Amino acid sequence: MNSTCDLIIESLKDEPIGDTDHFIWFITDIGIVALFKRGENFEKYSSNVEIEANKIDLDISKEEKEYLNIKEKQFFLFYS
Repeated sequence: MNSTCDLIIESLKDEPIGDTDHFIWFITDIGIVALFKRGENFEKYSSNVEIEANKIDLDISKEEKEYLNIKEKQFFLFYS
């Protein structure tokens, strides 16, 4: 596993910054991570993730977004 993945997994041990319908939100050293709560295909929630971020006062509209699957956990990673 690479260092980026290690940083993200390590950040999940910290207190989340928010919790929405489909995601638990964390701050990492490389950006904001939205951990998907469910086992279904999370990519279909790509458009919902920005709406849910707004519910916890996060503006991620200008951030780059990546889909990640690390250790059977599904994420969106937002970074500048």
